[in-house]
Parts: sequence; C-alpha cells; structure tokens
Amino acid sequence: MGAGASVEGDAPKPKFIYLPVVGRGEQIRLLAAEHGIDYETVLPAGFGGEYNWAEQAPHGTLPVLETTEGFALGDSAAIVDYILEKTPDGPLTPKDTKARCLAKDAWNFCNDYYSFFLSPMHDVIMNHAEPHWRQGRNTDPRANPEHEKHADFLSELKTLHSQRMGRLQKKLAAAGTAFCAGDECTYADLFIYTCVTTVQKCGGFAAFRESCGEEGPFAGCPMVLELAAKVGEREKVAAAAGIFDQAPV
Repeated sequence: MGAGASVEGDAPKPKFIYLPVVGRGEQIRLLAAEHGIDYETVLPAGFGGEYNWAEQAPHGTLPVLETTEGFALGDSAAIVDYILEKTPDGPLTPKDTKARCLAKDAWNFCNDYYSFFLSPMHDVIMNHAEPHWRQGRNTDPRANPEHEKHADFLSELKTLHSQRMGRLQKKLAAAGTAFCAGDECTYADLFIYTCVTTVQKCGGFAAFRESCGEEGPFAGCPMVLELAAKVGEREKVAAAAGIFDQAPV
C-alpha cells in the first residue's frame, strides 16, 4: 500500500485526510492495506498540512476520502463501503448475504462502542472542554460546578465498556465461528481489533487499564481477545501494529 503523494504522471489516487493518530481512520488505513488500495495521505492544518476540515470536510469531521470519481466521503462507514465496493474480491469483503449482514451488524456495534466509550474517554484524556453531550468528562466539580452530577463519569464509562464488551463476548460465543461473521475474517473483525488494541496499548488508556485491576479491561471476554489476536497476526495488520504503542489516544 502506498500512502505518499502521487508521482507526476501516475494515475490519480484517492486522497485520505486524517489525523496522525489512532482512531476511526485506523480501520480504514488497515482495510486499504489489506485490499491493495493506494491513496495519497493528506494531513490537516495544525498537523503538518493545510486541509481545514471544519470548512472543507463534508461533515466538518475526519476522516475524509476524496475519491477519484469526483465525490468526497466524510463518514467512516461510507468510506469502508467504498473500499469494499471497489474490491469485491478483497480478503476482508464478506462473500455472501449472511456474512455481509453479520459483518455490518458487528461493525455497527463497534461503531457504537467507539462513539460512546472510546471517543468520550479520548475527551477525558485530552481534557477537551467543548459542550454538548460530552459535558460529563470534567470530573472535578470545582472547575465547573454544573458538571457536579457527572463526577463519576469515568466510572460510568468503565461500566459501559464492560457491558458492551460482555455483549460482544456473548455474541461471539453464540455464533461459534472463528470470526464475527463466520469462519472468514471480514472488515468488521478489523474494527473489533482496532477497538480492542486501542484500549490495550494506547498510552492514554494506561490509567483505565490500571483501574481494571490485574484481570485487565477485557476480563470475562476471552473470545473478544482471541479474535483481536487473530486479526493482529495478519501480515499487513501486524506491520502497522506499532502505531498503537506510539499513539496517546
């Protein structure tokens, strides 16, 4: 997979705009690597580039994929669908109706886990202070008295994490297959891998890991850990695994 700028005279490449961190974009980078999708990496303003995502991104957020067909995608699910559509024979593309439906079901479950646990925990770690639904991240009521009722926000996030991972464990146990959509690995398993590995390895999650005690944050979820480990053994996934150790969040 190439991720550098296009050489003059080469065929046009999609442009992938994302932060130099682990996040929703990591599953896309890994899926592109697995499926041989070549793209040009574009960094946003403030991170070594000039792309102003608040003004230029379709939804004002990242990741963004500017396709060679002339349209831009600002939603990670749409970007994943685009890659799968372009590579129907790719190794992580579900090959039948059952696998497609089960993979989409698991992917959306992971997306909820990302939205309601990983993303708010990221805000806690980074001390983000924007208002709206993530208000509870400030656990010191002296700093902002209106957040006093959310003083136990971190504990609530830990409970949510345990509930979601417990449900995924039950889902995998009930399926009785090697991966979440059957006996073949799909893009949904890749998303499970990125979610699990973020919690296991990213520096910012060290305090959360410590709060879970010796058993760790995935206690009682052996099948979740086993699935993530199997995905992590894939050659192209393993080659990129170091980014999790380097990333704070």
